[in-house]
Amino acid sequence: MRRQTHRTENPDSGTRLAGRPEMTDSAPEPPPANSALGADSAPSPAVRIGRRLFENRNLGMLWFGQTVSIAGDSVYEKALLWLMLELTGSSALTGLVAMGAYLPALVVGLWAGVLVDRLDRRFVMVVADAARAALVLTIPGLFAIGLLNPWTLFGITFLVAGCAAFFNPARDSIIPAIVTDRTRLLKANAVIQSSWMFALVLGPALGLFFLNSLGVRTVDLFTIDGVTFLVSMVAILAIALPGESARDRGSRPPFLTDLFEGLRMARDDVRVRWLLIITAMNNFFIMGPATVGMAVFVREVLGRGIGSFMLIEVSYAVGMVAGTLLLPFWRRRLNNGRILLVGMVLDGITFIPLLWVDTLIGTCATIVVHSLAIPLLVVARPSLVQEHVSHRLQGRIFSMIGITVVGFTALSTGATGLVAEIVPMPHVYAVVGVGAAACGLWGWRVSSLRES
Repeated sequence: MRRQTHRTENPDSGTRLAGRPEMTDSAPEPPPANSALGADSAPSPAVRIGRRLFENRNLGMLWFGQTVSIAGDSVYEKALLWLMLELTGSSALTGLVAMGAYLPALVVGLWAGVLVDRLDRRFVMVVADAARAALVLTIPGLFAIGLLNPWTLFGITFLVAGCAAFFNPARDSIIPAIVTDRTRLLKANAVIQSSWMFALVLGPALGLFFLNSLGVRTVDLFTIDGVTFLVSMVAILAIALPGESARDRGSRPPFLTDLFEGLRMARDDVRVRWLLIITAMNNFFIMGPATVGMAVFVREVLGRGIGSFMLIEVSYAVGMVAGTLLLPFWRRRLNNGRILLVGMVLDGITFIPLLWVDTLIGTCATIVVHSLAIPLLVVARPSLVQEHVSHRLQGRIFSMIGITVVGFTALSTGATGLVAEIVPMPHVYAVVGVGAAACGLWGWRVSSLRES
């Protein structure tokens, strides 16, 4: 979930602006009628998105850095799971290591949120990227000298995820300083989330190129991810946000006071409370089968290798790009709360066909349909928070959401690895599909969330 505020209103106010200005402080002049597009022609949607993105230089740099970094992460995540299967052959141990990528949010998440709200958010992001680059680059080094084993890999994965527990809420809560008009939050989040979608194509494409064309080993793919963190760090350093580092400096209450203020807000605000609850439930059902479960599915049901695993990742990207293009259709008909809940239902039921699918083509097609619903979740959810939560509290609330998402994803991955030892993955997908859809239906009963 992500939030954003705007310079044109009191950051503690919950009111919306009446107008619909562009995502920058001033709307650009339209192109002349006799421009290169032709007198009667309008720019394509892709051209309009590109212009809007790069009219705001800071948003463009954030988008670029995240696209490169997440592309590396998509390689890292697949390489991590596959390397564990190669080292151990055990889905249970693979699930345990995958769980290490999520547990740190439970340990440091609340504290990270307070620090994000008290410090320069850009500085937090830069330090987190530098640390992750150093950690990931140790994996091929340890492998080369024979010191890489499942427990070492678990420890590195745990520390990398600990850095992410600081980076993610800082990134989400810096967006209000970049896009100052609250009425444009859905579009701004769609732009930033599109970096994830592009990265899901770029990352596996890079991975397949290095694996098939250059003949590198699975362990060498971690070097790619380490370099992408450095690229992201440079892009973040290029973001200029005057006044961000001086935010409330010298006037902050004690650390624990800030911590408990965020917890009270999550407890007392019905929308935030129920958003956390159904997000926890949905992630428990979905995330393990989507990560560890898919690796097991490709290996045991399809009988294929890591190349096919990455091709399925591309299928996710194709579906999410199409789902993002459909967001205006949903936005004209539903508010953000209903978009989120409809997306949650669709996110679940579209997993059920994997009960019957046993071919790579069929799996890719199913994943494309399934991932059409993902933008409804990842765009509407942060927009809800950014619209309804004060900017000075957003780091804490985003961290709580991160704890919820990552913590229950950790439980889900660990449980999936264990269950996959005794239950065929197609049956697991049928059960989790029904359970995840039920989360959205349950959330629909909460009127304050449904009508947000």
